[in-house]
Amino acid sequence: MTNIRIDHNLKFKTATLGCFLRLPLDKKTLALANILACMQSNASKSFPGINIQARTFSNLYNASLQIFSEVFGNQIVVFYTINFVKPREILDPDYNYQIVMDAFFKVVKEPLFDGQLLELAKRQLEQERKQYYELPANFALNGFFNTWYRNTPNYQDSVFGDEKTLKNVSLEEIKSFFNTLKNAPAFCLGQAQDPDSLTDLVQNRIDWPGYFDDFVVPTLSLSTIEDPIEKEVQFKSEQAQLLIGYGYDQSLPVYFKQFGGLFLGEYLAGDESSKLFTEVRKKLGAAYAIDATNYVNNSLFLISTGISKDKIAVASKAIKSGVGAVQAGKVDEDVFNKAKAALKRNYQISADRQDLILIQMLANALRGRDYTFEQRINDVKQFKMDKLIEFSQKLYFNESYCLK
Repeated sequence: MTNIRIDHNLKFKTATLGCFLRLPLDKKTLALANILACMQSNASKSFPGINIQARTFSNLYNASLQIFSEVFGNQIVVFYTINFVKPREILDPDYNYQIVMDAFFKVVKEPLFDGQLLELAKRQLEQERKQYYELPANFALNGFFNTWYRNTPNYQDSVFGDEKTLKNVSLEEIKSFFNTLKNAPAFCLGQAQDPDSLTDLVQNRIDWPGYFDDFVVPTLSLSTIEDPIEKEVQFKSEQAQLLIGYGYDQSLPVYFKQFGGLFLGEYLAGDESSKLFTEVRKKLGAAYAIDATNYVNNSLFLISTGISKDKIAVASKAIKSGVGAVQAGKVDEDVFNKAKAALKRNYQISADRQDLILIQMLANALRGRDYTFEQRINDVKQFKMDKLIEFSQKLYFNESYCLK
């Protein structure tokens, strides 16, 4: 059976389709995926120039083509997505699903392997990489993850991939990688007003072997080894970046670690009433901003803050005390209820965003489930304080990374 699912959706005036291909994570593969995505975003065999390709999709009533790669736990997923006005919304007899799909799949399936295009992609990614790491918060986050995965270097550099590969990759290597990609497990997902018509058109175009393979990854999350480390790195900036990471067992039930982490993040640093915002920013005046994020695919709960350099020690103590209080069962019910309301509101908003619906479809395909935003909202409603405490008690301090 072909891996394709296009849902009926009347909520939006646009239709969306994504072809998603997955590969095991390592930093060289990620670099190759990023180079190829950049080349295909610029031009293709049928549209052999940046202006030609851009004009082609602009003429399709400003259809939005996006090609990029993203890391999901132990997998790299290459995204080919297109968002376009539904043909029924346009009184144009020459505009239809077939015209859009023809253009889209020409880009996906027929790259232009050209030396100049490769060198352009290298320059573009180098400039993007440089701009990204000029921001202290991004530099610190990358340093944190590279330290977190210091014993598994293939999981490092998880934004752009291996730097040497990005600079030195040859055209033959890109061709070989594309041939590998054609055999990778793949899934087509989308939403449209006429899903049956679009499915028939897509079905005739997805003939790569990977569309007939199992797309599900039984264990998507990366495991964490308890091996605490504290690291300080010098950096020329006005403020310090402090990141404190807690690990947890990869084998915890997905529901428990997902919602436990979401609630803990919102409780500690969701808004101005959250615990760490109050303690670290308001009372101590130590933080410019503070965030708490659950990286469920990395078995990591991360608290990060931009702080005055003379307040590093006091902020670190306050953060660890904030987590420790929850672990000791000291939970403010009012703040917990505000966190619950915020998470419910976030999911209600997400259900009205076409891009996030597509991401949810992808997450379901990777995990082999059918989990809706309505179910997520219901799970938020059912989540109790004792589960928050129980999740926090599964956490262990594993890294402090300070950029100052």
